[in-house]
Amino acid sequence: MIFDLDGTLVDTNPYHVEAWRRTFQRFGYDVPVERIIPEIGKGGDKLVPSILGEDVEKRLGEALRKAQKEEFLAIAKRERFRVFPEVPELLQALRERGVRTALATSSDDKHLDATLASAGIDLRRLVDVVVTKSDAPSSKPAPDLVVAAVEELDLAPAECAMVGDTIYDGLACQSVGVVFLGVLSGGTSETALRQAAARGVWRNVAHLLSDLDRALEIASLARSPNETHISHSTT
Repeated sequence: MIFDLDGTLVDTNPYHVEAWRRTFQRFGYDVPVERIIPEIGKGGDKLVPSILGEDVEKRLGEALRKAQKEEFLAIAKRERFRVFPEVPELLQALRERGVRTALATSSDDKHLDATLASAGIDLRRLVDVVVTKSDAPSSKPAPDLVVAAVEELDLAPAECAMVGDTIYDGLACQSVGVVFLGVLSGGTSETALRQAAARGVWRNVAHLLSDLDRALEIASLARSPNETHISHSTT
């Protein structure tokens, strides 16, 4: 089972939004948070042109991404990021069931370390595999990060499921045949997650843990070529 980080295991999405808002403002672009929120989950290489256009991407893309990283790291030093409930317990429960786990994040190692330090949790120790931006040439919704996690786990895509909070996680999974399981903790609606091929949707990872046997069953059934739709209530 592969896990996204931001919005799935750690409540950082609002801070990423704020870091982008400050960055755009620093470069003279007044972008409301409402415009940034739907883009969170993409890599910065796709977020910048989506919001400001290809011309700005060509001229300022790298500088914008560098500045956003600086803003986020400054926020991480000042704030205490919240780990969503039951994260260690979920990872331990999967380990006890013999399910290998991977952390897959579009962050680079410095970014990841800052997030984990702020959150006060060593996720590197709690999972079997960690893949970051350095392992994936192209960011989500491209499937590179998911492919890297599958390869590091030494499994076939059909043997894996990914837990994520955005449609970009779902699109990346779809591209390579990995089952997508959605959580609402990042702010994306159940409807949007299901449209991105989520086979099940839970409120958060604590809810997923309470329903873990069913979640694993859903992931297993979804691998069947005859399985076309699986419904799962978030209540």
